[in-house]
Amino acid sequence: MTIEALIAEVVAAWRSSDALRAAALFAPDGSYVESDARAVRGRQALIAHFTQFFRDGPQWRIEIDAIVGDAMQAAVRYRFGLRQRSGAWEERDGCAWVRREEGLIAEWREYRG
Repeated sequence: MTIEALIAEVVAAWRSSDALRAAALFAPDGSYVESDARAVRGRQALIAHFTQFFRDGPQWRIEIDAIVGDAMQAAVRYRFGLRQRSGAWEERDGCAWVRREEGLIAEWREYRG
């Protein structure tokens, strides 16, 4: 699977609120780091993190605008939106650095745009 396909798979898992599928796309000791947050490391921690967000978090959406990289690493430009209490969407631009090892995500690190 290409890194672009791997990124598309994890985003599809997030969109369908499938924490198990999303975590399975990460290496056993893989990490996920949101901007200004502590790293979530390892599959069990990823499952717990994603499950809690999908269950307790706000309504959200993500759109991938561009992926640039090679077979092992890529920069991902995206737009992330949260639905506000008013019903309006608040969106922000972001960028993630994604590193791949042995066909899985070893690191997903986000930066605010």
